[in-house]
Amino acid sequence: MNMRDMPTQSTLAAESPPDAWRVRLIIFLGYLALGVVFTWPLALHLGDGVIQKGGMPVDAGQGVWNLWWARTALLRGQNPFTTGYLFYPLQIDLFFQTLSLPNAIMVAPVLLALGPVAAFNTVALLSFGLGGFFTYRIARALVDDRAAALLAGCVFVCAPYHIQRLWSGPMELIAVHWLPLYVFLLMRALARPSFPRLLAAALALLVTTLASQYYGLYAAIYTAGHGLLAATLAPRGARLRSLGATAAVGILWVAGLLPMILAVGGVGAAVLEDWYPRQVFHSAALVDLIVPNIQHPIWGAAAAAWLVRLHPFGLESGAGMGLGITTLCLVALARRPRRAWPWATLALGTLVLAMGPQLRLTAAESPVPGPFLLLDLIGPFRNSSRPSVFLALTMIPVAVLVAEGFASLHHSVRFWKNEPASPNHFSKIVQISVRWSLAALLGAELVVAPWPITPIAAAPAYRMLNADPQPGAVLELPPRNNDSVYLLNQICHGRPLVGGYLARLPDYPLSRYPSALKGLWDATAPAPDMLDLDPAAELATLGIRFVTLDLTQLPRAQTARLRARLSVPGISRAYADDRLEVYAVDHAAARPVAVLGSGWYDVEGDGTRRWRWMQGRASLSLIVPTEAVVELQLTATAYAEARPLKIWRGEELLVSIAVPAAPRDQAVALRLLLPPGSTDLVLESPVAKSPEGRSLSLSISNLRATPLPMAQGDVSPQAPPPPPIPATDAPPCGP
Repeated sequence: MNMRDMPTQSTLAAESPPDAWRVRLIIFLGYLALGVVFTWPLALHLGDGVIQKGGMPVDAGQGVWNLWWARTALLRGQNPFTTGYLFYPLQIDLFFQTLSLPNAIMVAPVLLALGPVAAFNTVALLSFGLGGFFTYRIARALVDDRAAALLAGCVFVCAPYHIQRLWSGPMELIAVHWLPLYVFLLMRALARPSFPRLLAAALALLVTTLASQYYGLYAAIYTAGHGLLAATLAPRGARLRSLGATAAVGILWVAGLLPMILAVGGVGAAVLEDWYPRQVFHSAALVDLIVPNIQHPIWGAAAAAWLVRLHPFGLESGAGMGLGITTLCLVALARRPRRAWPWATLALGTLVLAMGPQLRLTAAESPVPGPFLLLDLIGPFRNSSRPSVFLALTMIPVAVLVAEGFASLHHSVRFWKNEPASPNHFSKIVQISVRWSLAALLGAELVVAPWPITPIAAAPAYRMLNADPQPGAVLELPPRNNDSVYLLNQICHGRPLVGGYLARLPDYPLSRYPSALKGLWDATAPAPDMLDLDPAAELATLGIRFVTLDLTQLPRAQTARLRARLSVPGISRAYADDRLEVYAVDHAAARPVAVLGSGWYDVEGDGTRRWRWMQGRASLSLIVPTEAVVELQLTATAYAEARPLKIWRGEELLVSIAVPAAPRDQAVALRLLLPPGSTDLVLESPVAKSPEGRSLSLSISNLRATPLPMAQGDVSPQAPPPPPIPATDAPPCGP
């Protein structure tokens, strides 16, 4: 029996033979060239376009922004995981978002020299070059056939999973190369455990996690399976050592990651409320495994149309292997079963996990639970709404199986263990034919059609906003929190953005509760309320300098309503063309304003008076541009019977007063010394059920925040908005 057919620990714990650096460079450049072919014509648009389904920059645009923000933060010595430039005036934590900092560091020279668009596309091309190279190194450690190892790298980077990530655009998932790098270092660490090797593997897993939390979290699960199988295959005396090495990698990974998680307050706030429906939707189904390549130039459209009827998400999962890959995997199992079964087990295990909390044939709900449900018992996994990402890990053992199957055809054409080899000339011809016919079939199935390129450019007017000397945020209308167009615009104007686009949208009170800004956000017609809604005062006090209207996205009626709301003293139109209007907010219009929060019903009126009913607790915020003495005035009427009203500022009770029932009312005046910025107040009163089922306590009308004189020497200003970041001279802002 050939030594490569023996079931030894080297199947999962091995080191690749040394190659000269010139050979390694040539192999890397070969895979990079393969990336140019499989992304064609992206190389012709490296700095001005991206591959993105739908022709609208969504995830790809976000990746461009992530690179821009990482460069900006690192060059300024700031924490890149925190930003005040999205969803202003909040401070946004980017740790649980898709920042993918290691990818920004990897392409830093391109990012600095050519800009974020070229850097994003460089990440995409390097995912082929590095992903193919490291998968080749994994396979080279297992087979003595260089061609088979090279084929394994091609399978990993050109198979539908990676291609579909390229099509959908998320940079952190396009960058698949971190996974084979980690598995390669894990195999080395298990082959000859030492602290430097264990540390290298753990650091690779940590970098993978920072590059993509999906990949890092799922690779940690993969590690447990890989290590357990490696220990099973090890000689009896080496099993504990193998298990200890695997555990050490995990412990070192946790030791590096845990301080970062604690620094951002843990993972509790990041868990999605609707995690289970998301997981079911973003899971692979069995039908996805047999679908042909949907990006193929010949049958791609027909395959996509067929799959969308059976499992719409299957278009994105990239689970299809094709006949060539599947055949070579079966050849490996038939001809080298003892070497193939551990990798087949890993492939099957990750594939079943990719099917999520239900094992489904198509998109139809299934009563059969999947093992992913066990992972959901651990909090962080309930935040992982895309089980199908496990397919990235599936493709590593699949690539190894392809290499084993291809290599097994190298010396003879035996298909069964007991069949004698035929060394004659005819056998060699058959051997070459079978071997390379399967390789040709595999390549023919994986080929993709030329991609449509989505141009990345912002309107030149945004450079004008960057040049304005007065700091302040930008409110772009209509709000677009489901694509990254405004993020690309921000690269050019460099100002904080009211709103934005993130993978996990934060709670954003300015868009949820009644205010002048919400009226603009919703494009509603101006209407009287129980408090004074002054757009100029509110926007200026919040630190908003510009409002833009994208006329290509606004119906005429909404455009007319927004123009009516902006046609007030303190706001002036600064720029207009047939696609874009820009309005400037005068900072001198700033004054104390009241903004409602939670606990209020819709405004009501009787022709002369406007009021809102409170629930048991209702909040409001007083916003002042500088330290100020403000008198809060309101009129309150109790529902059905007299009720007390308490007003709180945090734990401090400011006032407690009895409020009579209608038709009588109670005027309330409260003087407050407010620091610059926002001060939150809570109004509290007992409730009663109304006939229509509402919980009512008090009706509030005539709500006003009036500034009172104070000594000028005691005034401290509000912290100004973050300053504009200089616009880049590369796309999307430059030629």
